[in-house]
Amino acid sequence: MDTKLASELKAKCPNNGGASDPTVPLDLVTPNRLDNKYYSNLKNHRGLLTSDQTLSNSPSTANIVRSNANNGGAWANKFAAAMVKMGSIDVLTGSRGEIRRNCRVVN
Repeated sequence: MDTKLASELKAKCPNNGGASDPTVPLDLVTPNRLDNKYYSNLKNHRGLLTSDQTLSNSPSTANIVRSNANNGGAWANKFAAAMVKMGSIDVLTGSRGEIRRNCRVVN
């Protein structure tokens, strides 16, 4: 992990416990935006979780991380295609399905 990031995280999350339960975003650059900066963070050794940073260090996934970090447009297209594909998983139709008037309430 980037040493500057490690210092920042240690300052926000002290080792002595306490009453507070601090949280930090997984994407420190653009935490409120859906973009490819997560991959740029990994490329720059600023991945928050070891499992995430491993994506950048593993020979089987490092090229994917580099590609996603370097080309935001291509990443956005891949992400959109994946969301559409996931939208067709176990879709209930006919009498098994339901279109809700309010997403939070069963009709």
